[in-house]
Amino acid sequence: MPGFSTTVGEQIEALRRVGGEAAVRLIRRQSDESSAHIVSGWPGRFDARRARAFGFVAESSFDEIVRIYLEDDHVPAVA
Repeated sequence: MPGFSTTVGEQIEALRRVGGEAAVRLIRRQSDESSAHIVSGWPGRFDARRARAFGFVAESSFDEIVRIYLEDDHVPAVA
């Protein structure tokens, strides 16, 4: 499947833009060795030409992913 790479900081800023400061205040930064181990095995860069050739499409930004989540799960946007 096609996708894109982003940092946690970039994800938080997207949440701030889409969901507001109140949504970001709910985040608690906490280290988790098990999660870090899993994520460390994920590729940072990848080539999705084959997936795109089959018609798969990736979102263009993390802001878009947050908006889609809110729309799909009918979560009211936080201002």
